[in-house]
Amino acid sequence: MQIRQSSSSVQNIWAGVLATSSVLGSLALACIFPFAAIATLLAATLPFRKAAVWMGAVWFANQLVGYLILGYPQTANSFGHGLAMGATAIATLFVAKTILDIRGDRSLLSLGLSFVAGFIAYEALLLAAATVLGGVENFSPAIVWMIAQNDMLWFAGLGLLYMVLDGTIFERIGKSASPQG
Repeated sequence: MQIRQSSSSVQNIWAGVLATSSVLGSLALACIFPFAAIATLLAATLPFRKAAVWMGAVWFANQLVGYLILGYPQTANSFGHGLAMGATAIATLFVAKTILDIRGDRSLLSLGLSFVAGFIAYEALLLAAATVLGGVENFSPAIVWMIAQNDMLWFAGLGLLYMVLDGTIFERIGKSASPQG
């Protein structure tokens, strides 16, 4: 089974789903938003330029919710962390896209490898930023594992939702239900 880039109308619906998810996810999860999961799915489902615009929009929505609703501190350090998250999210998108391009397909294996590489890049780049901005203690194995589990759930859930939106899942079910001759 492969995920594919779909028609413009499905891409627009998908972008709306991700935008909504980013706002709702930010409200529910604040600091453990699944940027690596969303970056990987954007890389797999949209042309890169469009994916980068939407990755920026997802990050911006996350920051608006944080600063305007959740009361993030409005300090230079906090803004620095926010900017680092945005730059890291775009870099993660690039890593995920690169892995998919190297693999040459959008199979579940390629998506999984892309997600793992994206997650590692995301956490490594945030750790590098934390060495300057503070917060290195937030990268303990237990915390990173919790974040990884969160991202995996979002990746699986949103990936399945995309396959429903573009009909991939129904094609697969139809093929497995047809009699083999």
